[in-house]
Amino acid sequence: MTSTVDLAVVGATGLVGEAFLELLADRKLPIGELFVLASENSLGKTLQVGKRNYKVGKAEDFDFSRVQLAVFAAGARVSQELAPRAADAGALVLDLSPAFRYEPDVPLVAAGVNEEQLEAARERNIVAAPDAATVQLLLALKPLQELGDLLRVSVTQLQGASAAGRNGVERLARQSARLLNGLDAQEGGDAQHAFNLLPVAGRLQDNGYTSEELKLMLETRRVLGQPELAVDVSCVQVPVFHGIAQTVTVQGTLPMGLAQAEACWDRAPGLQMDSGGEDLGSASPVSQIRADLGVRLARVREDIDGQGALSFWTVADNIKTGAAYNAVLLVEKLIKDYL
Repeated sequence: MTSTVDLAVVGATGLVGEAFLELLADRKLPIGELFVLASENSLGKTLQVGKRNYKVGKAEDFDFSRVQLAVFAAGARVSQELAPRAADAGALVLDLSPAFRYEPDVPLVAAGVNEEQLEAARERNIVAAPDAATVQLLLALKPLQELGDLLRVSVTQLQGASAAGRNGVERLARQSARLLNGLDAQEGGDAQHAFNLLPVAGRLQDNGYTSEELKLMLETRRVLGQPELAVDVSCVQVPVFHGIAQTVTVQGTLPMGLAQAEACWDRAPGLQMDSGGEDLGSASPVSQIRADLGVRLARVREDIDGQGALSFWTVADNIKTGAAYNAVLLVEKLIKDYL
């Protein structure tokens, strides 16, 4: 590890970028020069990181040879355009978008799950991080591999507005305000998200699944190294501002007992086991975004027919935990072992 690492953050003014910078300051990593970059729309803005203020620069004009590490927290289009340029300039790229997640020579890595795959980072100088929802699911599934290979995973995902970024949060706020003031929530033909449930999250595909559902399936298989794992997902948009909740049923090659699973989860990083009891709100999105970083796991139960399956509920702040915190942990590992 070098004494300090110069870092560029692309997409610094987005929800994930801002959360990443906040956590980066809290972790006190050995960062030398820090460059906060975004689109031309944010040019000249000032961001506070720790006790210092940084002027936002234009990502398209940045010389990536000035840094050893670049974190891309912008969308796939920006990553496809600029991440290869950064990698060719010698910067090791950590990309949080879907741009490179399915390319075989780019490792797809979730902190605490398959960090050993970072060894392949220098193949193209690019590391991809899974979607926040995938990270949430993986942190619960990975410990269960101690009990044997997984056979089938079924997930119902309740997806808050922040999964669509700042635009999604602002849309829900705007529609909620309109409804509470006696106005029609819908604007310009957009679906009503406020006080409503929408059975399609993401773009509907020819096979009937959505892009959000397929993303969770494919990324889970790749990160766990089980390409034949049966994963079925249904995603529902729910009218909460932040957070993702998942109801999960998992079956393995061997029966999974409740006590065994809880022992595995107790040893696992990034998980908080709910104590149960009568506090029904303790494992809710509202509670979790106010709590410590991590994934809260609750409602664990063995299947009622005695077939050796387990069902459980998880909830996490997708912006801070699933995206930003995962990225900070990967940056910490890259600096320690690969730079």
